[in-house]
Amino acid sequence: MATTQNKSAIISVVGSLNVDLVTRTSRVPVAGETLTTESFDIGFGGKGANQAVACARLSRTASQAASSSPSDVEVRIVGAVGDDEFAGGFLKSLRKDGLVTDRIEVLEGKKTGVAVIVVETGSGQNRIMFCPGANYEVQEKDLVEGDEHVALFQLELPLKVVLHNMKAARDKGVETIINPAPAIPLPEEAYQGLGHLIVNETEAAILSGIENPTDWDEVSAIFVKRGVKNIIITLGGDGVYYQTSDRSAQSQAGRLVPARKVQVVDTTAAGDTFVGAYSVAVARWKASGATSNFDLDEAIALANRAASLTVQKKGAQSSIPWIDEVPSS
Repeated sequence: MATTQNKSAIISVVGSLNVDLVTRTSRVPVAGETLTTESFDIGFGGKGANQAVACARLSRTASQAASSSPSDVEVRIVGAVGDDEFAGGFLKSLRKDGLVTDRIEVLEGKKTGVAVIVVETGSGQNRIMFCPGANYEVQEKDLVEGDEHVALFQLELPLKVVLHNMKAARDKGVETIINPAPAIPLPEEAYQGLGHLIVNETEAAILSGIENPTDWDEVSAIFVKRGVKNIIITLGGDGVYYQTSDRSAQSQAGRLVPARKVQVVDTTAAGDTFVGAYSVAVARWKASGATSNFDLDEAIALANRAASLTVQKKGAQSSIPWIDEVPSS
């Protein structure tokens, strides 16, 4: 079991660990066309690992991590890698960021997951092809220990593993957050008692069943009816919409925070940075004893500021900021 000594808030990120193969190009080639690209890099990623790194970096400074100084947040990453040439460097990189990695399985004879990422340098938009590898070998069993304040999930592990552990987390009293990407329709029980649902526009449409939604209050009302307490919809350059079950019950409209105006270089990991910053805020609130209401407005504002830094840099984990790099307003 992971140690909790000198820690006041604990986050378990149950998710994927992938090696990112990133190609940058002025445009995506059409069928049958070959293009000479601008660059190629190999990095570490996966939505699970990216969000775990974001939680770690957005709860401490770079100097704290470098000196192994204690933080008030412990971040655990739970998942699997293969016994290949990528595993050792991957685990070392995660530990360097201050993550607890003792619940990552190294699976004999398996390959670490791989994401092939194509970034259009003009727009900063990315396209991703995901080969799950060891991620799809994670077994359907309890991966949440019960002493955590937050359990964070995505959909790059087998769905049955995610659904089992979301229920286990809720049953153990752990605040549960899901960023359901890549999005697929989820069963009704996935939403019942869910604390926090974070989706982008595409994911909101798929999960709600509303094609090309324009009324985010209508979309959020569907999730509230299913049992979600806090709904956050990231809208790229249009900002962030959010709603709560309490406000919805009082027929109050959701809120929209405008996007920060920055030069977009690469949108990879921007959503993961947002989720990480938000999860840290939830964990600290939960660890405090949760005697007061969660400050959703401040959590969204912080996550928005952090994500605006990520899009200004190339790469996935390499673009995620430390907390002292995030502006205070």
